[in-house]
Amino acid sequence: MGVTIDLLRCTGCGACTYICPVGVLSVDDMKCRVSEGCISCGKCVEQCLWQAIALEEKPMKKRKKRDE
Repeated sequence: MGVTIDLLRCTGCGACTYICPVGVLSVDDMKCRVSEGCISCGKCVEQCLWQAIALEEKPMKKRKKRDE
């Protein structure tokens, strides 16, 4: 799990890079980039005024049926 960046919405303002507690966000060529180590805290999602960052959804695990 981590975050995804919508590069069409991202303006490269860098606001997310200052709020990230683990420092995995950077701005390169006026677009936000995410490196490994994201802890999915969501602080960057809240900070982004352009709604260019979203948390990736965790895939649902299938539950095993119990034999009765």
